[in-house]
Amino acid sequence: MSAKLFLGIIAFFYVLIIVITMIKTKRFFTVIFLTVLQGICTLFAINLIGNYINVHIPVNGWSIGISSIGGIPGVIMMLLCGGFMG
Repeated sequence: MSAKLFLGIIAFFYVLIIVITMIKTKRFFTVIFLTVLQGICTLFAINLIGNYINVHIPVNGWSIGISSIGGIPGVIMMLLCGGFMG
């Protein structure tokens, strides 16, 4: 199984878990807001700390979109993709 397919499957299940959580708690906007906030904060924290440990995720539309939709696992997925494919 290729790394892209494996990470895509993980991303699918993560989004599925978010949707199930939103339906069960009936707090749609709170869950979405917290996921976006966590993802963007993690992206900028990785880039801030990454200067010391030589890890960098370029901040552009794609990375902000993935970190917004995926939250912390989205940022981890970008780090793994960079490690496997970069």
